[in-house]
Amino acid sequence: MAPTGKVSISLLSDEDIPICFQILSQSFGHDKPFVDIYFPNHDTPQGQVQGSQRLTTWKHASKNTTFLKAVVSPDTKDAHDGSPERIIGFGIWTLMKTAPPAELEKAENIETWPDEDDREFMARLWKDYVIPRSQAVEDSGGKGAYDYQRLGAGTALVEWGTNAADELGVKAVVESSPAGRRVYQKCGFRTEIEEMRFDTGERFAKRRKPILIFMSREPQPQGINNTQR
Repeated sequence: MAPTGKVSISLLSDEDIPICFQILSQSFGHDKPFVDIYFPNHDTPQGQVQGSQRLTTWKHASKNTTFLKAVVSPDTKDAHDGSPERIIGFGIWTLMKTAPPAELEKAENIETWPDEDDREFMARLWKDYVIPRSQAVEDSGGKGAYDYQRLGAGTALVEWGTNAADELGVKAVVESSPAGRRVYQKCGFRTEIEEMRFDTGERFAKRRKPILIFMSREPQPQGINNTQR
C-alpha cells in the first residue's frame, strides 16, 4: 500500500539500520541477483543481523558517505496508534574522490561469503561492477563523483543527493535496475550503459547475473529544478 502521509528525508541513525535492512530484504525479495549475492541470506534472521552490522560498519568507517531514511508521517486521523512516523525506505550517497578497489577483499570482509564458490562469484561480479564508477571518478578531473545506492522510497531520496551533487558541482551516478530507471530519468539521469557487462566465466554460467543500467546526471546550476514531471 502506498504511503498516504508526507514523505520527508532525514539522517539515518544506527538504531534505524535493522529496520531499514528488513525493508531492503522485503522490497527486493529474491528478484535482484546482486542483492542476493551481496547480502547472503538477507531474508533470514542471521542474514539480517549480518547485513545490518555491515551497514553500520560502513556508516562509521566512511566520512564521505551519507545514510538517509525516508519517513512518512501519517494523516492525523491515522495517527491514533501513537506512531508519528514510519520508515519506508533508505538510501546511501557516497562522494567518491578515488576509484573503488577492483579487488573484493580490499572493499569487503570476504568472510561474509564462507562458501568458496559464492565468494569467487561475488569477486568476479564486483570487478566488473566498479568499472563504470571508476571511470566516472577518472573523468571528473579530481572533483569526484556522487554515487547512489537506492534501497527504496524513490524520488525523495534521489533528489536529496542530486541537490547535494549540484552544490558540490559533481556528477551523480547510479547503477539502476530496469524497474528503477523511470525514477532516475525523472530526476535528470541519463543512461550511459544500457546493460552493464558481467563476465563471470563458464564456471558460473548457470548463475543469475544482475541486470543493471549505469546512469549519470551532470551537475546543474543552483536554483534550477531539473525533476521531469
